[in-house]
Amino acid sequence: MKRHLAIIAFCLLCPLNVLQAQSRNKKPPTAPTQQAVIDIRQIDFKNFIYTLDARSYKLRDGYYAEAIAAGAEWELGMVDGPLYGDLTGDGKDEVAFVLSHGTAQAPSAAEARVYTLRNGRPVLLETFVVADSINCELDHYIEIEDGMISVERVYGKDARCDHNEVTQYRWNATRFMPVGATKRMPCRCM
Repeated sequence: MKRHLAIIAFCLLCPLNVLQAQSRNKKPPTAPTQQAVIDIRQIDFKNFIYTLDARSYKLRDGYYAEAIAAGAEWELGMVDGPLYGDLTGDGKDEVAFVLSHGTAQAPSAAEARVYTLRNGRPVLLETFVVADSINCELDHYIEIEDGMISVERVYGKDARCDHNEVTQYRWNATRFMPVGATKRMPCRCM
């Protein structure tokens, strides 16, 4: 009888030992991996966090606003772009767009930004001042063509537009350099 009990106990314990051995040799489940970003077009720059004057702002559908006083708002918005094109000559696209910021319904500042992708992360290559405390909106501030970016700046006095200037830039492996002469034109604010 003791022999039969020992055999039954052995038969019952064997599957448990096998299961324990299998669980020890089994690799732990891995967390799902994010797909690597291989193209800058995969990044949604209209819903992105930007740093401006040492603060971070999260755009939602290209816009951010916060109250700064009773009845007054400060806003940040994408007003041109995003535009894509190979600006560094590496065969991969960069992105350019214009952010405008300032008190709502008042003169604002605007800057063009160019980002590239390095190790799957967007990296700011250049910032071009487009307008500084001017009450002016353009239908477009930037263009990308033939590996160059054209930037239209708005110049003025007393928050009003005086004239615009268009400059073309080309990447020289470390920064964007002007190409050709800057073209001056009458103010074309909308």
